[in-house]
Amino acid sequence: MDIPKSALRYVDGDALKQLAQGLTFDLPQCEQVLDSALIGLNTQNGLPDRMLAWIRAGGVASGPGPVEPRGRIIVDITQTINVDGQQGYFAAVLCKNDEQEAAPVVFFSMHSPTLDVPMRVEVPLRALMLGNPPLAGSYTLYVHALISSDGATYVYYGITKRGWSIRFNEHTRAAVTQRSKRLLARKLDDLIDARAAELAGRKDDRAKLAGIVSSVCGTGMSREAALAAEERMVDKYSLASKHPYGLNMIPGGLAGIRHIRHFLRKR
Repeated sequence: MDIPKSALRYVDGDALKQLAQGLTFDLPQCEQVLDSALIGLNTQNGLPDRMLAWIRAGGVASGPGPVEPRGRIIVDITQTINVDGQQGYFAAVLCKNDEQEAAPVVFFSMHSPTLDVPMRVEVPLRALMLGNPPLAGSYTLYVHALISSDGATYVYYGITKRGWSIRFNEHTRAAVTQRSKRLLARKLDDLIDARAAELAGRKDDRAKLAGIVSSVCGTGMSREAALAAEERMVDKYSLASKHPYGLNMIPGGLAGIRHIRHFLRKR
């Protein structure tokens, strides 16, 4: 039986829908599984209740959020599919002391049946909890990481007002069907093509796609804040002219807008 939204103790179903739309996950089931996991976690260390109190006090504006001192809390929601194609979900709450980040996070773990590679989406737990301002109309900062069989990880940062996963689906279609000239689409197409050749038993010396990790880095952002964050992250990690594994062809944020305007004036 589905749990009514009003009965959810911690999870904001609207926020989950906004940040996970476009995924193959059954979101109503995910609401229930995540909420149950947080109820269990709260009986152990009270972290979910402390996070709700922090959000009510203003969230990030009120200071650093609560964390588990023993390590980073990760709620890993895994999608399983049986032989009849029926989907099931279960959650594991992990406490990792080897993570660089301390803020609690939710993993949505999947497996591509076509390419036989793992896929994971990472969303800050605070963004999925009750009490935050509505996300509609705000911007999301995200990063896509393409993991290749030779150990390289290619990264791309972007912002969007729509579902970020919808934007990634557009990149994927551009790679597979439209042969886009954009660097992200070209690299994704090359990695997918090499992986498909491997699965078909054809010899191919190219690096193959070994996995995809997409992370939501910031939510509920104004346009100005999102542009500033994108410009900073692209310059630091993913501008192709500066970083060998970067997939952003132009600077992010306002610097990217200026770059495009300069290019158009010269045409």
